[in-house]
Amino acid sequence: MEATSRSSTDTVFSADAIEWSPDPLIFACGTYQIEKDETNATPAAEDGDGDAAEPTVSRYGRCLLYEVDSDGSNLREVQRFDGPAILDMKWYGEALPEVSRVPIKLVFTRSNTRWNERITLAIADAKGHVQLHAWDDEEVPSVSLHLQMLKSHLELPQKRLSSTQTITCADEKTLCLSLDWSDRRGAAGAEKLVVSLSDGTVCTLGGESELSVTSSWAAHDFEPWIAAFDCWEPNTVWTGGDDCKLKGWDLRQGCDQPTFVNKRTFEGGVTTIQSHPHLENIIAVGSYDESIRIFDRRKPLTPLLTHAAGGGLWRLKWHPTRPERLLAAAMHGGFCVVDFDGLSSEGVGGATTAATFSGHESLAYGVDWSSGAGKGGGRDLVASCSFYDHLLHVWDV
Repeated sequence: MEATSRSSTDTVFSADAIEWSPDPLIFACGTYQIEKDETNATPAAEDGDGDAAEPTVSRYGRCLLYEVDSDGSNLREVQRFDGPAILDMKWYGEALPEVSRVPIKLVFTRSNTRWNERITLAIADAKGHVQLHAWDDEEVPSVSLHLQMLKSHLELPQKRLSSTQTITCADEKTLCLSLDWSDRRGAAGAEKLVVSLSDGTVCTLGGESELSVTSSWAAHDFEPWIAAFDCWEPNTVWTGGDDCKLKGWDLRQGCDQPTFVNKRTFEGGVTTIQSHPHLENIIAVGSYDESIRIFDRRKPLTPLLTHAAGGGLWRLKWHPTRPERLLAAAMHGGFCVVDFDGLSSEGVGGATTAATFSGHESLAYGVDWSSGAGKGGGRDLVASCSFYDHLLHVWDV
């Protein structure tokens, strides 16, 4: 089935990251733009005595906050802020129980888990930083206030992000490639964030009121494209790199040695990892070799199942409420939704592609389910973005 776009926009800069907020109608898009300054570049000397001077490369980006109606239409930008190029983003926290805008009805979420009592967006940037941006407290009203405003026919307030902290993980020539919070199932570990860096290292961030680097180790021979917590065991981290290796780490034991190394399964760099939020032992892993692999975390050297995605994988996202359903950004292969038959904590039967979306004309990078997916009984909203055509779509499936 080919999914249908409900709304779209040009992000201007190349788009590479989408993360839906705890509010089911609001999501963030991250962009990554490269600018080369050729004024300082010089060719190599003809006699071979001098080296060529490379042009200066600047990587800059923009975080865009969007809101849509409940059917995915009427896409509108509500906030933007510029900074270094963005490579990954993740939200921490649940929204307060609130009234959806269209149609008017109550939507209750799970218990609140917030960083410093505020819903927070963490951004991995191209200058070695993790940025934290939080929703302004006064702009997250209670259910009773929502109801009062609706009865008075007043417009609901917009949520806005403000910068709360910037953590330096490496020098400004090193890119923060990916990050992950340890709280996806509500119980964060002592280490709040794990971050992978372009120099091959991985670090963790921890703290009470402010975050700082708590540990760092050499994880991969080449770029570790992805680092992710096991959401069932926040002391366990999985990483994947351009060295075609998948590794596990136990933070309690220190990270001098990985708990395992899978170096035989992959024919390309390991780019995306996500543990299943509903099935304790299941991990989805994607690679440049165009395959989605499902692993049992107890047997990480042999996949339970391999499914061809039609393009190199960049992101995988499990559905918020349907355990069998996985969303994939497959670069040249576009975006797809995969259903795994008989998926349980003990295994999986087969896999079928349930839907595709081909509205983009460039590399399929960022994608995410609406946080309200599966909760309203209707079709599920998805936001996706592509790189060179800097295009963003909202579609449903």
